[in-house]
Amino acid sequence: MQPPVETQNVLRDGFVEFAYGDPDPAVLPVELLREAADRLLRRSDAAGALAYGPDLGPRALRDAIVARSAEREGLGLGADQILVSGGNSQALGQVLTDLTRPGDAVFVEIPTYSLALGVLADHPVEVNGVPMDDAGLDVDALEEAVRRARGAGRRARLLYTVPTFHNPAGVSLALERRESLLELARREGLILVEDDVYRELVFEGQAPPALRALDPEAPVVRLGSFAKTLAPGLRVGWIDAPPELFEIVSADGVLESGGCVSQFSASLVAALLEAGVYDDHVVTLRRTYAARRDALAGALRKELPAGCSFTVPAGGFFLWVRLPRGLTASKLLPVAERHRVGLAPGHRFCIDGDDRHLRLPFSLYDAASLAEGARRLAAAIGEAMAGAS
Repeated sequence: MQPPVETQNVLRDGFVEFAYGDPDPAVLPVELLREAADRLLRRSDAAGALAYGPDLGPRALRDAIVARSAEREGLGLGADQILVSGGNSQALGQVLTDLTRPGDAVFVEIPTYSLALGVLADHPVEVNGVPMDDAGLDVDALEEAVRRARGAGRRARLLYTVPTFHNPAGVSLALERRESLLELARREGLILVEDDVYRELVFEGQAPPALRALDPEAPVVRLGSFAKTLAPGLRVGWIDAPPELFEIVSADGVLESGGCVSQFSASLVAALLEAGVYDDHVVTLRRTYAARRDALAGALRKELPAGCSFTVPAGGFFLWVRLPRGLTASKLLPVAERHRVGLAPGHRFCIDGDDRHLRLPFSLYDAASLAEGARRLAAAIGEAMAGAS
């Protein structure tokens, strides 16, 4: 009998865990990675994958990222403009270490990726929230926040943003707002840290153009990742930025000490990309996750009581549900536990304390489990509302 798989988040027996935005282990490409690892380790230069590796990461992977950026985005980069990271969380921490100083004003969306707030909390910066709506970040509100910070004597340094298939809100920043945001960044000297992890998981049409691709000269540091399209356990992503910012980030002391932060995994991803199987795998993922999104959205429309509303994303992992007036996610949480459904309450994502929302992922479960989770959630909301009246 094989031991249970150890994961960061423990799934409880009998629960539908909407608290976790993980990919389903059943869709992780175990066989593709096994074959890629076998090819990699049989090569005459296999020892290079087990060495420290160049600071920027394996040339093969950087070349592949450059080629994809040119083909799909028209972004002309060189391999010396790509820094392989240990995934987006590590990359965000590195960017904050290299590009901020104590007391800087840093801006995030309300809501924002909750665990990015933890990374930010590890740095002595002041975090300021900027509201969003159905078209994404309110750029006018960001401009006003930058001016307030400067008026208080702080350096307005950077914005952390998830403009495409936002986590948790599900929306994508409108094109005209992307252009306004880039213009603001150029004018104010504000660095935009673009978390672009969900770009490949587009379900209808094409993903909006990345900020980095819209204006390659603007102060945009893009964080890319293979966590959602291959496997989070690989810990492989990348950073690309215009030369003046890239030079700072790529001179990080950790890289000088140890070389590439994920040399073997990055070499493995390069071998998989070289085999030509990645794009077909991503197409399958898109179909799988689109069907799950539709299953969850359909079940919520059927089950949720009046007063609830939610956003259906065109890609990514999440639906963002607004609760009925008079009910907070924190109050709902213990009731939901009795109904055996785990939740991520909205206040985890909102630095202004807003608690009227839930983040519901559709990535972890099949359609039947998602429908059951929606039924349990609706029952919990009904019970909580009855208890509040």
